[in-house]
Formats: sequence, C-alpha cells, structure tokens
Amino acid sequence: MEMQTSTFERQKGMALYKQIYLKLRKDIMQGYLKKGDRLPSIRSCEQLFKVSKTSVERAYQLLLDEGYISSRPQAGYYVDVDEEHVRMRLSLLQNVQRNPTYRIRYDFRSQSMDHDAFDMTLWKKYLKEVLELHQVITTYGDAQGEVSLREALQKYAYSMRGVLCDVDAILIGASFQSLLFLLCGLLDKQMIVGMEKSGFSQAEEVFKSYGFPIVYLSLEEDGISIAELRKHHVQVLYINAGSLGKNHQPLSKKNKEELLRWAKQANAFIIEDDHNGELRYATKVTSAMQGFDMGERIFYIGSFSRLLLPSLRISYLVMTQDIKQRYISRKDNYAPTSSKIEQLALARYITDGHLERHIRRLKKRYEKKSQHMFDLLHTYLPEASCILEEASLQYVLRFPYELNYAEILVEGEKKGIAFNINSCQELVISFAAIAEKDMDEGIYRLRQLLHENAI
Repeated sequence: MEMQTSTFERQKGMALYKQIYLKLRKDIMQGYLKKGDRLPSIRSCEQLFKVSKTSVERAYQLLLDEGYISSRPQAGYYVDVDEEHVRMRLSLLQNVQRNPTYRIRYDFRSQSMDHDAFDMTLWKKYLKEVLELHQVITTYGDAQGEVSLREALQKYAYSMRGVLCDVDAILIGASFQSLLFLLCGLLDKQMIVGMEKSGFSQAEEVFKSYGFPIVYLSLEEDGISIAELRKHHVQVLYINAGSLGKNHQPLSKKNKEELLRWAKQANAFIIEDDHNGELRYATKVTSAMQGFDMGERIFYIGSFSRLLLPSLRISYLVMTQDIKQRYISRKDNYAPTSSKIEQLALARYITDGHLERHIRRLKKRYEKKSQHMFDLLHTYLPEASCILEEASLQYVLRFPYELNYAEILVEGEKKGIAFNINSCQELVISFAAIAEKDMDEGIYRLRQLLHENAI
C-alpha cells in the first residue's frame, strides 16, 4: 500500500533530515502509516518534501536504525512496526514525558559527594599523563588489575588499614558487587551466608543470584554470637567489622578473636566489607580484621566511591591464599571490569602520596559537616533520634510518629529536597554532597515537609 501522510511543514533551526525523520516517525506512531505500507522512493521523497537526496537518505537511515522501517532489495522501504509495537513505543515516550525531573537544591542523598572536596585539576593531570602512554593504553588490561595499581594498593591498604597481603592476592574490579559475583563463582559450591538483616542489599542480591541460603543474624551487645553461627551452620560471614547493628558500633577486639577462631574451626570464610573504613573521624580507627588472619579465612573488600569520585569505578578484593591460587589457575577465562586508564592514573596518584593527604583533608571536612548537621537536626527536629553512620557519611533519623515515606520522597523532590529511605523504613540524610552553607535552609525545609506529612 502506498504511503498516506500528514502535511509536512518546515521548521527553522532544525536540520531537514531530522524534520523528515520526526515527521515519518509521527505518521507511523499516529497510524497514518501501518505495517507493510510502502514509503516513497528516495527520489519521490525529494520531490514530495522538496529537499535534497542526502536529507532523505539520512532520515531513512535513522528510521532503519531504530527499527521503524525495513529495506527490501529492488522493492524499496516499508513500515516494519505493528500496532502492538507502536503501543509499546508510545508508552515509553509517554512515560518519559509523564515522569518530570525536578531541580534538586538540597541534596541529602548518599549517592553523591561534595564536588569541592576533590582536586579535579590534579586528577585530570594524572589522567592526561596516562593518555600520553599510547602503547600502553592501546592494549587490553590485566584481568586481575594493573600491576602498578595492585602494588600501590598493597602498600596503601597496609598503611591505612593494616591489611597484609602479597600483590598477587589483590583483585581489582569495577565495584564491590562485581568482585563479589566473581568471588562466589570461585567458591565452587553453594554456601550458607550469615549477615545482618539490613545494610547489605547489594551483597544480598549477589548471594541470592548464586542460590546461597542467607541467615539473618541477631546481634548481641558485644557483637556476633558464635553460638548462632554454629546453630545455623554458617559457612560465610559477611560483615562490616567497623559498623555493626542499629547503632553502627565496631566489633570489639574480643569478638574479632572469637570470629577468627570460629572461622578456622568451622572451615568457614569471613568477607570483610570495609566500606570507607579510612574515613572514620568520630570513633577510634581500628585495623581491618584481615590483618590478624594472614590470608587464611578472611576476604577483604575496599573501594574508592566515597574517597575520590562515585564515578571512579575501582574497588579491590584481597583473596585468601587458597582462593588466590584457584583464581590464578582460571585467570585466562576472565576479562578486566575496570578502566585500564583510570587504574593507571590511580596508581600514580596513590604512589605520589596524594590519596593519604586527600583522606586527611576529607576527615577534617566531614567531621565539621557532620557536627554542623547534628546541631541543625537538634535545633529543627529535636524529637528525632539521630544515629551517625560514620563511614557512610549520613545520619539515620527515627521519629516518635508515623510517616508516609513513599509520599514524602515524592513531595520532597517536588520541593527540591532529596534524601533516602533505608530498608528498615527510616529516613537517611547524608552530609556528603550538600554544601555546608545550604544545610540550614535544607533541614528547615525538611522539617516542614515531615511535619506536613506526619500521620
């Protein structure tokens, strides 16, 4: 069937090929053109729209690329989407239009960071240096991570967290979750995992994907119950040793020693997620558990999402001796997941001492912002119980009244205020991204929002 179209009117400021493409797409979406309808030849289209051959060819190519039309040899171009596909495409377009984005003025979310806290000029310098290494960056990276970065991390992790390992035990990946996926594959069998009820949702998803049964542990005053681990036959314990329970307290030295004994006796593993363990400023910094184990039963995971940039996708896993050998024997079957260019730049940045200096500055900065936020919360929301999650740079707020969290999230964004709700249905506000000068007004507006939506 020959094409029946709506009228074509030229628009100033838009390329002709784009106008033709949009006009034909609209005709398909609105039913002027149906599946099987034949479009005019390129020559006929030139005459119909009074445009050049190039404009028509580019418009048709766009429609071909997006699946709206197909080309048949010696026969021309035909509409290639049926009514069901038209409905789906319309639905997608309408969803984009129906979900407006709001300008966030007061960002209390934990996914962002203070853009003034990182020396971008210095980081660009290191990236530029690496980009000049043409022979290096035009080859594939090491699946285990670039050697120069693993060497830098070996020294850094020992200096900052007391982690003891050799360079070959370090595995670099794009995120802790991607490293955890790889680790579960290396364990070679399903294992019972013990972990806290909340706080490790991304880790939980990995274990569930592998079919690992999960036991949610109840915490005692001094930490994790060894009796409970034995009762449930836990084979892998997943913890953040520096932040346990609702009050986010570190494990006691006694409990650490008990857990190490349990792991050796039960032939079990401990995965220590040391999420931003370097950033502690309000509590005493304790060394990572891994340093007491000598690479026998503890896996250690570290990352740089809060230390540098959330968009810098580099994390690292320190493997136990047995799993290290298993990984090396299979290494040729894996591919790198983290940017080689960023790894090489980070290696130089760490080796030159900038990371440790940056962390010292960050600790002072976040200590000041944390105290300022606490004072404002005490002033504007005195009824709230405020729990500091130090490594996550945020406060958990608990209220003596009910709140409709789904509603306040939406209403908050409309008013330019963004925050998080955790898995326990508690309000979480971070001081990482928001500028100190905006905190006062932001928390005042948050108070108004909460009081308006209290049940």
